[in-house]
Amino acid sequence: MPEQSELERSYRRLLLAYPRFYRDERGLEILTTLLDAAKPGQVRATLGEAAHLILSGLRFRLVPPGTAGRIAAGVAALWTAVVLGGVGAYVAWDSSSATPAAINGPRVSALADALVGQPPARVDHGDGGLLDIAYSHKATGRFQTLGAEDLPGVRPVPSGHNRLYEQVDATRGVLDDALRRLRAEGWQTGVITRPAVCGCGVFWATRDGLLLRMADSRASVQQEAVTVDFYPIEPNGVPTGAVAGFALGLILAWPTVTWLAHRHARIPRGDRMLFLLFAVPALYACLANTVDNVLSMVPDPDTDSVLLAADLMYPLANQVTNPLAVTVIGVGLAACVGIVVVTPWHRRHPEADPAPAPTALTES
Repeated sequence: MPEQSELERSYRRLLLAYPRFYRDERGLEILTTLLDAAKPGQVRATLGEAAHLILSGLRFRLVPPGTAGRIAAGVAALWTAVVLGGVGAYVAWDSSSATPAAINGPRVSALADALVGQPPARVDHGDGGLLDIAYSHKATGRFQTLGAEDLPGVRPVPSGHNRLYEQVDATRGVLDDALRRLRAEGWQTGVITRPAVCGCGVFWATRDGLLLRMADSRASVQQEAVTVDFYPIEPNGVPTGAVAGFALGLILAWPTVTWLAHRHARIPRGDRMLFLLFAVPALYACLANTVDNVLSMVPDPDTDSVLLAADLMYPLANQVTNPLAVTVIGVGLAACVGIVVVTPWHRRHPEADPAPAPTALTES
């Protein structure tokens, strides 16, 4: 009957909400039940039937079976989201149209020396790629007081041009003179602050995409050391990229692990044990690596450090620098997928298994 064929097509389209493995196992049974219960002359699914089929199908796609399945999906999805958040931050930063400031040019060096009134004792030039900066910048401890310092509305990229001046006359008021000069030259400046953790005086100034930090530390009553640091300004859009990557990670990982959990429940016991042999180390690596990533990004509560845009790239930098966790996770995931895909295939195609070798008993 034409209406029966049209009704069947309507139900089959709605059954696409279910995962394929479930359609293979129960699809014909559900379709037959729906057709048997249909009213005479019905040519399409009712609104109630459509809602039920779609919601039930999404439940199979998005709700893992059992408590263990939900925990596994949560751990794997969180790790994927955190790492892809780092990828999103990196992509947003790398695609930014902001022009990096020339922090190592002669103009910068001359300005710093003029502000202090003497040549430096040591100069460090910031270098390294974005991921190197994201991974290692906290080891210097240079930005632990940033939250207590008065920045002029922007934040620095934590890799710059650092100049140290020793044996500076402490009676000259170097910071005050430098602050007045920079203001006169059109720099946007903060005020001199003295964070309690270091007892130093420090101020920030910005102009032309450049951030200048000047700080002193008293070595004696007559002498002090002064540092003048130059940094590029971090680009806009990096937090947005991190949030987008985080959301994409959840969208990709949760249904994938839910699918694996459902398939795991449908394979023989021996294959389930083999599945867990690979899955448990992978999940442990996800959990440990996620904790490491989050703790490394979050500012230390015992300091005045703040979350910088570069910190949002740390989860990606961590995978590149220390690939053990991502290797364990990748191998475990590939093995689990292989087990749940190959086992049902062999059940459907037993002829693919090699025939057992003849024995003396069978020959006799």
